[in-house]
Amino acid sequence: MVMSIGSGYAASVSNRYLEKSDKNLGLAMAKLSAGRRVMSARDDAAALAIGSRLQVEVSAQQQAYRNAGQAGSMLRVADGGMSGVGDILQRMKTLTVQAGSGHLSADDRRALDTEYQGLASEVDRIAADTDFGGTKLLDGSTASVDVRVGSGTGASDEISAPLGEVSKSALALTGTGIASQADADAANAAVSDAIDRVQNLRAENGASQNRLDYASAAIATSIENAEAARSRLIDLDVARAARDLSLLKTQQESGIYASKQANQTSRSLLNLFA
Repeated sequence: MVMSIGSGYAASVSNRYLEKSDKNLGLAMAKLSAGRRVMSARDDAAALAIGSRLQVEVSAQQQAYRNAGQAGSMLRVADGGMSGVGDILQRMKTLTVQAGSGHLSADDRRALDTEYQGLASEVDRIAADTDFGGTKLLDGSTASVDVRVGSGTGASDEISAPLGEVSKSALALTGTGIASQADADAANAAVSDAIDRVQNLRAENGASQNRLDYASAAIATSIENAEAARSRLIDLDVARAARDLSLLKTQQESGIYASKQANQTSRSLLNLFA
């Protein structure tokens, strides 16, 4: 084997590989610190493009999930208001039956009518006062709410939740009373119809709540699957990365040793002339 001082071939090769090892080691440590396999487009352009689109989709679906949850809360507030109205109507029904009995005097019926009219006014107050974030729910100003439960703009991305009016006028209770036996009988039928209407509205509300619950569950599953797909493309396999990092450190140490030996060889040749 020819030993040369001028070329330094062994030292050049060892230094080149050492630089490569240093570069790979630095990149591996950066990926491990960030927890990402793809740091930039040059690492894997296709994976980065697909992963970015999946991340956008996940973010949009997370907002859709929040929309469904907030809409469910809104409908529960509306149902609470209708439940209160239903309780009042039950009491009003009792009063109409009581006032319709022939054994009561006119003064008795007037006393009962005072309570009846007060309860009717309370129905109006609940209808006007029930709101969610400033949106009136039971006064008729909002017929329905379209809830965005998807990342697109099509019909399949929305759920329409109806909101019914439960004011005194909407329930056809305006002008009713129980000051006389005839009025009590008429009010009895009107209150019965109002109770049926409120129960129907509550049934619609419950159906919308159930639909939103199922939509929320479907969105959550979709988010999990999309996030898993994005993670497989972009995120780092930490166990494998730790193994690779250990290997790169070994290569770096070997490169340092080889470079040191190559430089030592040149110095040994110079010693021959000493």
